[in-house]
Amino acid sequence: MLDIVIRYEIMGQSPEDIIVALPQINLPQIHDALSYYYEHKSDIDSAWKAAIQETEGMKKMRSSILEKKVGKIKNIYR
Repeated sequence: MLDIVIRYEIMGQSPEDIIVALPQINLPQIHDALSYYYEHKSDIDSAWKAAIQETEGMKKMRSSILEKKVGKIKNIYR
């Protein structure tokens, strides 16, 4: 469902464009997914934002670990 919402809301695709991109989904399913999203928008948006924040936190942690390892390697070869 989220892929449909992202394509419609963020990417600006029409339902017809979504059918082309996701041929396993039909028009009534697209309308059902969008209807569900609009009925539960605040909950879905909150979960979506939390997932994005978690991903950003993981990226920062991973890059800081990588920076430490690179720093150790640089110290070895100085």
